Amino acid sequence: MPHIKHLLADKPLLFIALLYSCAISILFFIPNPELPKVHFSAMDKVAHSLIYFILVNLWMLYLFIKNNFIFSNRWIWIVLLSVLLYGIIIEIFQQLLTTSRSADIMDVAANLVGSVIGIYFFRSIKNKFKV
Repeated sequence: MPHIKHLLADKPLLFIALLYSCAISILFFIPNPELPKVHFSAMDKVAHSLIYFILVNLWMLYLFIKNNFIFSNRWIWIVLLSVLLYGIIIEIFQQLLTTSRSADIMDVAANLVGSVIGIYFFRSIKNKFKV
């Protein structure tokens, strides 16, 4: 019975991380014709940072629990590079596939900042998840 409980323990987190990833993918492609075109909007960059902060923490929490509360630097790099690549791909697709959105290197930078802050945050609190 403990083995079954362990196998099912991380499934809700995986579902939440996947659902969140899909939701933000859709969000980044919703047209925004009402919004004014601004070259640098501080609130937009804060929003990108927050979105990626949450994204990184969801995936790191899932991997932390899945790996029996052990989290190596290898996983940190995998999560960081995956999320960074994901953000770059989203920006490229925004440029290529939408008419109301465009690629912005500053969005990628905000994504990276949110991701790095998320990693440091998770590393500082991860031991509180051990039961």
